[in-house]
Amino acid sequence: MLKDLLKVTAVFAAGAAVGAAVAVLLTPKTGEEMREQLKDLAEDAKKRAQDYYAQVKDEITESQKSKAERPKSNAKSQKPKKVASEQKEA
Repeated sequence: MLKDLLKVTAVFAAGAAVGAAVAVLLTPKTGEEMREQLKDLAEDAKKRAQDYYAQVKDEITESQKSKAERPKSNAKSQKPKKVASEQKEA
């Protein structure tokens, strides 16, 4: 479930970045204005990627903590039952 969420979010972010880049490149501007806008776009994309990374890292950390805090199954902690032949010997 978390993997699906990560995939969907990554695809959405990539699509948004491509769309923004296309919009920037197709808008008529001078070279200096274009460079400034591309710089701002790159800085914004970097910030979003860092925020997304931090969010995913926190979600994974919380998921691991909740798994670690769950009570373990008693199956491993129970002593194995004696087989009929062992019961006769005891």
